[in-house]
Amino acid sequence: MDFEKLTNDVINETDVIIKKFGPRFAGTKPSVDTADYLYNDAKNYSDEIHTDDFKISKGAFLGWINILVIAYLIGLVFLILKLEYVTLGLMIASLLIFYFQFIRYLPVIDFLFPRGKCRNVYGVIEPKDEVKQQIIISGHHDSAPIFNFFVYQPKLYNLRVTGSIAFVVLSLVLSAVNLFIDNEILHWVSVGVIGLGALLVGQMWFFRSMRKATPGAGDNLASTQIAFQMAKYYYSLKGTKNELKHTRIIFASFDAEEEGLRGARAFVKKHKEELLQTKTYLLNIECLYDENELFFLTSDINNSVKLSDNLADKLVDIASDLGVKTHKQPIAVLTGGTDAGEFGKIGVEATTIMGMPWTNDSRSAVYHTPKDTVDKVSKKAVAITANIFHNFIIEKDKE
Repeated sequence: MDFEKLTNDVINETDVIIKKFGPRFAGTKPSVDTADYLYNDAKNYSDEIHTDDFKISKGAFLGWINILVIAYLIGLVFLILKLEYVTLGLMIASLLIFYFQFIRYLPVIDFLFPRGKCRNVYGVIEPKDEVKQQIIISGHHDSAPIFNFFVYQPKLYNLRVTGSIAFVVLSLVLSAVNLFIDNEILHWVSVGVIGLGALLVGQMWFFRSMRKATPGAGDNLASTQIAFQMAKYYYSLKGTKNELKHTRIIFASFDAEEEGLRGARAFVKKHKEELLQTKTYLLNIECLYDENELFFLTSDINNSVKLSDNLADKLVDIASDLGVKTHKQPIAVLTGGTDAGEFGKIGVEATTIMGMPWTNDSRSAVYHTPKDTVDKVSKKAVAITANIFHNFIIEKDKE
């Protein structure tokens, strides 16, 4: 495989798609049109090419933020009126929504939001002989809403987000205390503290833009292009001595990753039987901004889903043999998730390779901002990722 050519093709094609379709909110026409573009292109280098349509509730994944702000401010009013039980109920409800909607990625408030059509696209390249395993290489083509907190004063991100959640918890505690202790001084001190917290919690309303999405080059169109350009190479081997003998390649681009992994979830739900009938590996790719920060995930979805330690170890070893330093690590709570999590839920051996630090105070400066343009994607990280995955595929095919 010519990794320099592959990298240039990845960068060039990513640029072409962004210029053609622009930002790509899940559930909107640009994202669906991007899937169609990928579908039409992949017809030329696949044995099968498919699209799967599904519906999402647009904006619902981060909708818990708006609910939390509204509940907090209304709760403050009821606390002033000495209706502490209402405040307590609102805080409990908002924290439960936060836990299930964001920490666990479950669609508990999706019914409140408008629906939109999304489209996954995936291709299949069959091996020469009997299929002994299938390897999925994946990215996603939707782009994220702009996170205003990453654009303006990003160093205060943790304070603003975790501080706001902490004040909601404090409001719950103080309303419970006031419910059982009737003391005028305690009441007004509690009102003062929670009122002060309103200044912090209130600004969460502006956490992200609800109208503008990022260009989404590094997150995550370049990753999709790695999957598709690698597929093009494997398809070109058909009829040669280097054709894959026992390994089916599935290359996929999921929609709605930025809406709580809804695209990967729809794919897993529809194809669960095929994923479990044949030994399957998922090699997912995210955010290749820095070749010096490459690592493989061993858990996902706020550390609530286990990924494959063995797969991560194998890929780290391959990287080491190539002279590349990588490592494995679990995903941290409150940092989100990747599409690999949906595959991990059903027991598929899965991991995601990341190309930036994955903590809220040290992510790439362009992550979820208007600066996520093609020039910010690390060409070295693209080449290294393709090289690691290629060596893994060749080794598996020889087993």
